[in-house]
Amino acid sequence: MKLVPLNIALLSVLLLGPVRMPAQSEKPSAGSGDTLKLVVILSRHGVRSPTQANTQLDRLSVKPWPQWTVAPGELTPRGALLLRQFAGWQRTRLAAQGLLQPQGCADAAQVTVYADSDQRTVASGHALAEGLMSGCKIRIDSLPQGTEDALFHPLAAKAIEADRQLAADALRERVHGDPAAPARDHQTVLEELQRILNDCAAQPSSCSKVPAEKATSVTGIVPAILPGKSDHLADLRGPLAVGSSMSENLLLEYAEGLPADQVGWGQVQEQQLQKLLPLHSAYFDLVHRTPYFAQVEASNLLDHIRRTLEQGATGKSIDGAIGPKGEKVVILTGHDTNLAGVASLLGIHWDLDGRRDDTPPGAEMAFELWQHGDTYSVRLRYSLQTLAQLRAAKPLSEQNQPASELPEMSCKDATGRCSLAGFKELVKQAVRPEFIR
Repeated sequence: MKLVPLNIALLSVLLLGPVRMPAQSEKPSAGSGDTLKLVVILSRHGVRSPTQANTQLDRLSVKPWPQWTVAPGELTPRGALLLRQFAGWQRTRLAAQGLLQPQGCADAAQVTVYADSDQRTVASGHALAEGLMSGCKIRIDSLPQGTEDALFHPLAAKAIEADRQLAADALRERVHGDPAAPARDHQTVLEELQRILNDCAAQPSSCSKVPAEKATSVTGIVPAILPGKSDHLADLRGPLAVGSSMSENLLLEYAEGLPADQVGWGQVQEQQLQKLLPLHSAYFDLVHRTPYFAQVEASNLLDHIRRTLEQGATGKSIDGAIGPKGEKVVILTGHDTNLAGVASLLGIHWDLDGRRDDTPPGAEMAFELWQHGDTYSVRLRYSLQTLAQLRAAKPLSEQNQPASELPEMSCKDATGRCSLAGFKELVKQAVRPEFIR
């Protein structure tokens, strides 16, 4: 994979201010005498504005949606702040594990950040680099903005070909031939979402701006499964798809720190989000965790992660590895779709902050390469900032740690570890060679 250097100064406006945290008292490790050699972190970008313009969103509610300070789909300055804080916590944790120095730039030459090519992921990569090592020169790479990257979007990049009809059939099989089934399974939550979109009680004056008869009923959308286009293998249209998008937008308002009366028009706080966000996870389970979808969308990404870990163990340059040999930290800044696809291939799940398999802004899947004498193992860590932490935007510390879990992979052996050889075999069995570039 060819890495194209990017001008770090382009997005410095989002990256002001260092993040410092106290060292943790514990030193987590894989076992006595073990050494952490490399961490490959797959991260979702930070808090962004909704990808749809307000003119589109306003069709789904009787009240106008809030105005954002950035263009649709772009990382916000607060999103960058949250990522810097998250990366600062990572620095403290990795220093406690002996991989990085607690402060300074001594390890900066052994850190690579590779981001997808759109604004929110590139800006997120810069924020993570600044939070990890403030003021240090870190290698940050990306394809030119507007160029589809096959690592994150192989279909849109036209790097591979897939059978969209097969994908639609696989999706129909998941819902037992009934496209309406997913909405029925989440009917109560969808009705609550519809109430929030249509309720004028909280802000009666705003309802006059959007006539009720012009608001589309989310629960009234006719479900359908169709072959997709561009980056979509297949489309599951209907209430669950729209509910997924709307619940995500409400989360973004909450995490952006908008005034309480602007988050769901004053009707949505943490308790409501906890109920609504499973709509997003349920939709992603269908359109990104269905095996064929995951194989198409994530085989290339997971295989490059495998090569990067192998390069870290052998100390020799391996074709397709991300970053040069000798790296200590490699950060891949992508999307929630990437996290879901890789998780599906590995067969892993997590339960954090009261939700299963959630992928909020900034969520990270870290692949830790541990050395045990002459052998190596891979440990997986999934971490995210809680809803409360996203809302408060306070520095993370030992007393205010993100939620974190160690999902078990099927390559775990009698020693309780997943050997590097076992991980490579797991990846080999999970990916499809025709989708790797």
